[in-house]
Amino acid sequence: MKVCIVSDSHDNRRLLEIAVRDAKKRGAEAVLHCGDVVAPTTLRVLQKYGLPVHV
Repeated sequence: MKVCIVSDSHDNRRLLEIAVRDAKKRGAEAVLHCGDVVAPTTLRVLQKYGLPVHV
């Protein structure tokens, strides 16, 4: 299983989305965000990728 691991996104939705989009293209099956999201609503931009997101 491939996992996209990110951290310190600090509400930068554009870069977070770019990272997850690229990871999904490369076969990622889940996203693990290791902290510093700031606003939990930031993670909503990832819903369209259909991957489970763990914080």
